[in-house]
Amino acid sequence: MKVVNSILAASLMIISLGSSCRNKEPVKKTTSMALPKTVVMEPFRFHKAIEVKPGLTLDVLSWGRGSETDGAYMVLRSDSTHMKYKSTSGELDGKIVDAWNMDLDSDGNPELFIQSKGEGEGSHLNMYVYEYSDGGSAQELNFPSLKGSQKEGYKGQDSVYIKEGILMRSFPVFDEGDSTNTPTNEKKTLIYKLRNNSFQVSTEEKK
Repeated sequence: MKVVNSILAASLMIISLGSSCRNKEPVKKTTSMALPKTVVMEPFRFHKAIEVKPGLTLDVLSWGRGSETDGAYMVLRSDSTHMKYKSTSGELDGKIVDAWNMDLDSDGNPELFIQSKGEGEGSHLNMYVYEYSDGGSAQELNFPSLKGSQKEGYKGQDSVYIKEGILMRSFPVFDEGDSTNTPTNEKKTLIYKLRNNSFQVSTEEKK
């Protein structure tokens, strides 16, 4: 009888709780226009999720303890459509400024661009580029360094942007003999094209 009474008491309690919940007014949901700022926890310093297409996302992260300008980066490829998950990583020089994807050579395989910047005298541009195949494998593409006349008067402060589907890079020109380290009024703009997974660089002609 004690067991029966216990079961009966428990049943009455559940019925009572259900009744009290039904008598309560529904909670009104409120929305806010201001979204909370994303906080990246230590040891991570940067995170950006890039949706290449529905079901395919690239998460770009950087991390490093004990240094503000050196560390490593990682790319997490999530293909939730085919349930395939892969990662790519490498050493990082500077801080990641931005990351984006595009198909610069129009071959159907997206390229991931990771842009980083050094500090002070080393405020140079670093680009880490990967092309992803349909199977998810990543091939690192060599982003060319400045050569010859391209690097004359270069001291960083790069601006990287896309113009009519072409990758552009612009930076101020410095007078190397000027001890004040003041940029001149001149700017240099480079055009980057991709053919057969190899970058071709040309200088934009002045108008």
